[in-house]
Amino acid sequence: NLVAEHLKTFGGVKRRFTEKIVNDTVIIDDFAHHPTEIEATIDAARQKYPDREIVAVFQPHTFTRTIAFADEFAQVLDSADTVYLAEIYGSAREVDHHEITAQDLANKVRKPARVISVENVSPLLDHDRGVYVFMGAGNIQQYEVAFEDLLSQLTKNTL
Repeated sequence: NLVAEHLKTFGGVKRRFTEKIVNDTVIIDDFAHHPTEIEATIDAARQKYPDREIVAVFQPHTFTRTIAFADEFAQVLDSADTVYLAEIYGSAREVDHHEITAQDLANKVRKPARVISVENVSPLLDHDRGVYVFMGAGNIQQYEVAFEDLLSQLTKNTL
């Protein structure tokens, strides 16, 4: 039938486990910004790449959500091997009352976790054969692009 034919060529939804390879490095982009979504995304990466280190790069979206789910975020992020956090992306409808920071969330994660900036994503290079899972609903894609640019620069410098 017509629906079955179209499903054969359906490429999926943007920002839902979107994979790309940059210089032999697996990069996954996902819109996950709730603990349940993060858990599912990390689990899917682990199932697809069982013998690789799973490196979660997460940007919390909104201060109110980060406060409400801080413990749950920490718990699900612990299912990755290593965690990097971008600064919290506040929405236009809320004010940062300085009640929580990305570092506060990093401190709750039991696995190695650190905060990175879009200006310096070089700590992400510390993982041989890592699978990088970029997650969030804010501007996390800027971090991903910065990392891809860094990987491309390294390749140019070694040629």
